[in-house]
Amino acid sequence: MKFLIFPAVPSDELDLIKAKAGQCEVVNAASLSEAEAHIADADGFYGALTPELFAQADQLRWVQAPVAGVEHYVFPALAESDVVFTNMAGIYSDVIADHALTYLLMFARGFHVYRTAQAQRVWDKNAPVRHLADCTVAVVGLGGIGAATAKRAKALETHVLGVEVRPIDKPEGVDELAGIEDLDEVLQRADFVILCVPHTPETVNLITARELNLMKPSAYLINICRGVVVNLDDLTQALQAGRIAGAGLDVFAIEPLPESHPLWAMENVIITPHVAARGPHIRERHIRVVADNLARFAAGRPLHNVTNKRRWFLAH
Repeated sequence: MKFLIFPAVPSDELDLIKAKAGQCEVVNAASLSEAEAHIADADGFYGALTPELFAQADQLRWVQAPVAGVEHYVFPALAESDVVFTNMAGIYSDVIADHALTYLLMFARGFHVYRTAQAQRVWDKNAPVRHLADCTVAVVGLGGIGAATAKRAKALETHVLGVEVRPIDKPEGVDELAGIEDLDEVLQRADFVILCVPHTPETVNLITARELNLMKPSAYLINICRGVVVNLDDLTQALQAGRIAGAGLDVFAIEPLPESHPLWAMENVIITPHVAARGPHIRERHIRVVADNLARFAAGRPLHNVTNKRRWFLAH
């Protein structure tokens, strides 16, 4: 049995992977030519799999993606194959949830206004504030990130509405659980809407002018999932027209956001450059997922994070 890694990982990470490999041979390919030399008889793969490399694989049974969001990773031949596909779901949940709650707290305490005042050296005590216990927070998407976000929002004593497309039990911290068919009603009730859905064909433009018009004029939109979930032009126009109070945005349909884009100049918009998943332990978690799944693969046991290749999220 052979497990191919390409591009190569550092030696310390390779040692951790090999320690879980059992009798499986691990090849750490430093070049495309080396990867091509081993892909034909590889049983498992981790890294940057291209359609060209996949076409040369004669016995591949498992691909471990190096990312959680796989919309840019899956290609038609892989999607239609019988190869088991796993991703990095779960390793970012806590840090992204922390990022989402940072936006919420900044808006609730008026930090977006104080940020401007500080830049202008103005001593202004009149920023609007919210009492969190009076606020309703809608968390749209209750996978690992959404569940962690809901739990944190509840710890702040907010009323948490959870929206999920799949039939699930109500996660910890969620006061009311709704289906995606109830999104309109949820948007009308929420003071903060936090988007935590995966990028799938169904979630592209989930939030357009129609949905933004349903939100309260006093409500804030927070997007820490995928940029294409929100129609950027519609959001910009809604903010310019004052139809919603503001937005916390880590992701955009266009990245990097152009310097000339009007969102940069809006006081009620907090922008971070797609960094919600950053954390000091993320790389360690990456390698742990690879190593643990390799141990399972070598032993013939079920793998973690098996993903629906056609719909781009976990298959459970």
